[in-house]
Amino acid sequence: MATAMSRVGGRVLAAAVVLGLAAAACGDGDQEAAGRPCVAVGEDLEVAAAAEVAVTLDDYSITPGTIETAAGTVTFETRNVGSQDHELAFLPGGGEVPLLADGAPDEDALAAAGAFELEAYGPGQRCAATFALAPGDYTVFCVVRAPDGQTHLAKGMKGRLTVR
Repeated sequence: MATAMSRVGGRVLAAAVVLGLAAAACGDGDQEAAGRPCVAVGEDLEVAAAAEVAVTLDDYSITPGTIETAAGTVTFETRNVGSQDHELAFLPGGGEVPLLADGAPDEDALAAAGAFELEAYGPGQRCAATFALAPGDYTVFCVVRAPDGQTHLAKGMKGRLTVR
């Protein structure tokens, strides 16, 4: 009986830890949770990826700033060489990232526009994200907040993706 209770208690604790990590990884833009772990995106799609794009995330830049790739399933192999957490978000259609009056991303407008992302992760890590991309232009950006309260986007951390 004690063993069964230990297993149940362990499962509850494990579920609480997973939920806590998931909540911490969600993009509220806070820099307070520096050093978040990589949460890879689209691992189930990697086998179908026809292209791989290397992207370097630094304090406050995305390299390359202009990316071109073929339509289809693409894996973005990112590397955070900066001193802060960074994310890689995509806005279909390109253009300006919708913001609220305080400079925070307008999550509702981004969702309505079909935006998607690789959640923020910590310095010194690599993280992969695989997406099925339709032809068109995309704005790529990071809206994590810097220690001074500004978003990385406000500091110039954005680029352009063209999918042919």
